[in-house]
Amino acid sequence: MAGETESSPSTALLAPGLTAAQLTLLAAHPSSNTRAAVAGHPNTPAAVLGHLAADHPAEVLGNPALQLLRLAQPDLLERWPSDAVLTLVAQSQAPDWLRRYALAHADARFQVAVAAHPALDTRTLQQLVLHPIWKVRARVAARPELLPEVLGTLLQDGDYGVRLVLAARADLPPEAVELLRRDASLLVRQAVAQRTT
Repeated sequence: MAGETESSPSTALLAPGLTAAQLTLLAAHPSSNTRAAVAGHPNTPAAVLGHLAADHPAEVLGNPALQLLRLAQPDLLERWPSDAVLTLVAQSQAPDWLRRYALAHADARFQVAVAAHPALDTRTLQQLVLHPIWKVRARVAARPELLPEVLGTLLQDGDYGVRLVLAARADLPPEAVELLRRDASLLVRQAVAQRTT
């Protein structure tokens, strides 16, 4: 596939007056830059945005029409591919409404994606740390910073997989390391021993 040339569609072609049909055609263009521009264009149809979201999440989230589309089509996200919505949820610029949607989703992968978000409030973290699926709690345990109360809950987690994630952390306070050294799981104890050697 040849690289983009001067004659290729570019942002210069993505004028405000482009129709939904034109943007739908451009969404299949071989140039990633063109597809990204389509993802950010306010006239791009909702279904096309859903298909572009996995590869161009920042542009879809920054699309000025996204809020209006969401209000006009309350089931918008249900019509998009799950993997595309998961990609959007995992973005640092994912809005609160999208995180709320993910927290209420039946698929735990959505809560795992929320748990990776860099700016979660304490209430959301406390909700996630009590999630019934261990992978969600493990993702919380892998966050760069843990509030002391969240760490305390995770240290007592009933699933060794969550405690194993904690054991691999280099930033645990000494009392947490000591607690994990005496953990019921041999794998957790081994992970602590490897981390401290």
